[in-house]
Amino acid sequence: MPLRNHTHYQDYSCFFITTSCFERQHLFFDERCFEIILENFKFYNQKYKADLLAYVLMVNHIHFIIYFKEENRLSEYMRDFKKYTSLRIREYLQAAYPEKAAKLVYERRTQKFKVWEDFFDGQHLYSRKVCEIKIDYIHDNPVKAGLVERPEFYKYSSAAFYYAEKPVKSMLLHYMDVL
Repeated sequence: MPLRNHTHYQDYSCFFITTSCFERQHLFFDERCFEIILENFKFYNQKYKADLLAYVLMVNHIHFIIYFKEENRLSEYMRDFKKYTSLRIREYLQAAYPEKAAKLVYERRTQKFKVWEDFFDGQHLYSRKVCEIKIDYIHDNPVKAGLVERPEFYKYSSAAFYYAEKPVKSMLLHYMDVL
């Protein structure tokens, strides 16, 4: 899974990532789709010794900030994350929404279906200020899309972790703990 339009990032540990659904289709539209993504974050964060600092899951794309505690393995993380979420989401859509699954057909070489675009966009977060800007951007996505009035009201986002008056139990690491 190559990083689009970027140079070598091996020496860095914190990234803002955006990846989109194939042809910007609205594939994440019910709770199970979002659960599949969140479950996979947990699994691959453990496998690659990484932490999520922030995220938002939208109907046709996701944004997240990832921090690698040890070795930066961003390319492998994204390859595995996208491959397995693709499989699980495709299986779910075939069972529950066959009309949606039919739009995922993509026959090229050995590939038969496609959930994600091939590339992802990543930006190295080199300071706390840049990280804060990206966290605000992530959390404002559902507000700009007209889904909620305030970021912390959106269920598939880390906004409540950062903005709620009482602490929210989460799989997240606070950005101030690493930057």
